[in-house]
Amino acid sequence: MAAFLYRHAGSPAFTPPTVSPFTDVPVEAAFYKEITWLASTGISTGWALDGGVREYRPLSPIARDAMAAFLYRYADKPAFTAPPVSPFTDVPAGGGFYTEITWLAGAGISTGWDAGNGARQYRPFDGIARDAMAAFLYRYAGQKTPADPGNPAAGTVTVAPDVEVLEPAQLQTAQVTTNTIALPSDQATDIKPNDVLVSGATTGTPDGLLVRVVQVVRDPGGTTLVKTKPATVPEAVVSTGGLLEVTGTPVSSEFIPAPDVVVEPDTAPTSTRTGPATTPDMARPYAAASAEVFNKSMVLSRTVKGEFGKPDAPLTGDGSVTLKSSVTAKATAKMTLETAFLSLKEVSVVITPSIKAEHSLTAQGSLKGQVTAKLGELNSAFTFMAGPVPVVVTSNATMNANFSLDGNAEVVFSSSQTVTSNHGFKYNNGSFNLVNDKPTTAGIENEYKASASLTARASLDFDATMKLYGIAGITFGIGPYATTTITVTAASGQDLTWTCPLELGVEGRLGVLAGIKILGFDLGEWKATATNTWPLFTANPCQNTPVIKPQPTNPNPTPTPTPTPTVPAGFGNVKEVSVNGASTHALKYDGTVWAWKLEGNADTGIVTDSSVPEQLPGLSGIQDIETGAYSTLALKDDGTVWSWGYNMGGELGNGTTSPSMIPARIQGLTEITKIFNGDSAAYAIKNDGTVWSWGSNGYGELGRPASNFATEPGQILEVTGVVTLVTGIYSTYALKDDGTVWAWGLNQNGQLGNGNRGSAYAPSQVLGLSSVKALKADNFSAVALLKDGTVMTWGHNGYGQAGVGTTTDVLIPVTVSGVSGIAEVETRFYSTYAIGEDGSVWAWGRNEYGRLGIGSTVNSSTPVQLAGLANVKDISATYWSAYALMTDGSVRAWGANGHGQLGNGTTAHSSIPVTVQGLTGVVEVIAGFHQQYALKDDHTVWAWGYNEFGELGNGTTVDSHVPVPVGG
Repeated sequence: MAAFLYRHAGSPAFTPPTVSPFTDVPVEAAFYKEITWLASTGISTGWALDGGVREYRPLSPIARDAMAAFLYRYADKPAFTAPPVSPFTDVPAGGGFYTEITWLAGAGISTGWDAGNGARQYRPFDGIARDAMAAFLYRYAGQKTPADPGNPAAGTVTVAPDVEVLEPAQLQTAQVTTNTIALPSDQATDIKPNDVLVSGATTGTPDGLLVRVVQVVRDPGGTTLVKTKPATVPEAVVSTGGLLEVTGTPVSSEFIPAPDVVVEPDTAPTSTRTGPATTPDMARPYAAASAEVFNKSMVLSRTVKGEFGKPDAPLTGDGSVTLKSSVTAKATAKMTLETAFLSLKEVSVVITPSIKAEHSLTAQGSLKGQVTAKLGELNSAFTFMAGPVPVVVTSNATMNANFSLDGNAEVVFSSSQTVTSNHGFKYNNGSFNLVNDKPTTAGIENEYKASASLTARASLDFDATMKLYGIAGITFGIGPYATTTITVTAASGQDLTWTCPLELGVEGRLGVLAGIKILGFDLGEWKATATNTWPLFTANPCQNTPVIKPQPTNPNPTPTPTPTPTVPAGFGNVKEVSVNGASTHALKYDGTVWAWKLEGNADTGIVTDSSVPEQLPGLSGIQDIETGAYSTLALKDDGTVWSWGYNMGGELGNGTTSPSMIPARIQGLTEITKIFNGDSAAYAIKNDGTVWSWGSNGYGELGRPASNFATEPGQILEVTGVVTLVTGIYSTYALKDDGTVWAWGLNQNGQLGNGNRGSAYAPSQVLGLSSVKALKADNFSAVALLKDGTVMTWGHNGYGQAGVGTTTDVLIPVTVSGVSGIAEVETRFYSTYAIGEDGSVWAWGRNEYGRLGIGSTVNSSTPVQLAGLANVKDISATYWSAYALMTDGSVRAWGANGHGQLGNGTTAHSSIPVTVQGLTGVVEVIAGFHQQYALKDDHTVWAWGYNEFGELGNGTTVDSHVPVPVGG
């Protein structure tokens, strides 16, 4: 150790004494010069013995506490105040070498070992080996790093010695999940347990990376599997030279416009200096002193007609209005950071958007209501560079233009303003506050023309979610608005005069996601949200002035006829579509049932095969149809149930196991209100809330005493007051009117939620569930949506479909963290989806072909929000694909596409949502297997995808990669 330090000091000129100061180090000993130099500097003076002599003990091992003391003295005992609370569980405050050890940690030379649960150990009495000695000296020499290489005034940061900054080349083919990284072994040679791995936004880590290594499993020449757990920023940046201020640096920006929005050319981000050109794979973008993290401009022009006699229409009346909006959205971002002793002292993240909104309303006639026009979605990524450590922020924002009118007049109203505001948070020594400053406005311009009194309002909604490392962050909304009430008056014998009081302002909200634990502090269940409305400008430019009327654009307009939807010949008026593995059925509003598909005509009820819809004979007055695996049920208006199809397990309920191509009534069932058809068993709910079952019973799926099957209906005595049922594979779930859930049948994966794996032939209550609003079942698992918007899951979890961060089966329902305010859930073939009340979509579980829609094909055991997808109304899923019905009646799709089932004109799989071509006015998407169906508001059915056996019902057996009309 003496030789190491002597050489590290540059081998200074030194003449060793002729008489050794130590009894155990003779003048001819190896390293005599180095040892006596060390003693002369006061770094190590050895041990005092009786008689005034000293020993150096050159062959004794050096403990880690003594090593800290040596380096502290070697550094000339720098000014340092030891923390009052020890950062290590095995080093008591005020103990031996406490100042030296905490100085060593604060300098980043040695930060000890992770002991779990946020605790760390220094292990002061362990010996120092030569390799550790080399590491200490290396870190001592290079422990401090410029916060910004181009700005010396920015100060320094001390990076933890175990930090490994991964480069894009290492991650190019890596597969990154919540707690694992799989990458080629030649790219993982330097990764070892306890390392902190960090990365910027790269192809392999689009949200960046900040994790601690738990285990490394190496396969030389193959793939190395790195098991990880989340780390925090103070674990990477152990101390800063005071308060560090960092400006966000743009990495990428993408705007997805609505169909009728024109995007103007990008405005180049401004910067006080430039660096090397960025590429999509840059892990550490060059830090600019000031840069816009996004800058997008767009123009929308839309004309909307009022709908007379339709009170539920967005805009009622006999007039029309044209909205023109020009919007420029840009923003800068800033982070402050101060860390010391492996702990966080202060951190803040503030986003400063600047929104310029120009709106023009031209209205004619009588109008009342509000219309929202989507501008598009803005996705961006930017980075705060704390020295070499990138703090990655990803942003997803939606923009909508809104206008409302109330009156009967010809009006031109235009308004323009630019609004700037600060949104974010600040943590300082245990105190947490939201930053939601009052906005400022500039560039105000307004114009009015009117023929009569009218109230008008135009506004913009900019709603954004910004996440650090894709995990936690802030959600905020900023909505500049302009509102006016034009009042036209006339005094006797005088010209018309008017008033037009104007108010310009901003509506805003701000919240925090997941407590921002990744920055080094935890808010627990902190869920407060700040909401504000700021009136910023008022005026009345029309006060007591002559009315200015708009010039008519066409004094004698020719009425534009309303187009009549084209209905496919011979097939329309459809109320419901139901599909299974053998056939497709459609229920019309007149109570008739139609079916098609060439394969399995016993199930269709049609004697001859058909690739176009044909009416089923003998059925009328039908109000509901339900298809099982290979059989179909129909519920009539009189409360009776009819069945047809295959019947191997008695699922037709007709007292036999023989198939039937002719619909026949199930005897003994009356006053039925709902029917359900599983894979091999069927169920009905009567108007008194009782449940009746028939069919296969190999695992107890009938919920009542029976042999392997029952060919006639029987009551399940243990459940009453049932609202609805859902079925998995050989398992059944009942939601009761008291909000509880009861289950029976197969339980090999704990899907019954009763804490064990034993199958049950009678219903038992699912543990820990109450106030359930909706229920969905997959093959061997289930999902419950509670009335408060939380989601609970249980059962099979081999692909992470429970959403709880593991792949271990869940025997009792657990709450899915990271999602709240959920309006709807869906689960299919080991993938789970949730729609937020705000129209966002989250997904987790199995991800072959990218069917989670999250931009990869890697399974996810925790919820991931689908980027670029908002305003979703409903989700339906198949085995390999998923479909989102949008609030505007269009459809998005993602996943497998080998038969064109995404409907986008190609057969290329997609791990992100794509638009199904040519579909508007859709009210429901019905998921088949490799073919899909859409029911439109004109009661027609459209289909696309696989068609070998006539599944699409269009008279052919050729796949279609875009929707085609059924029966057309």
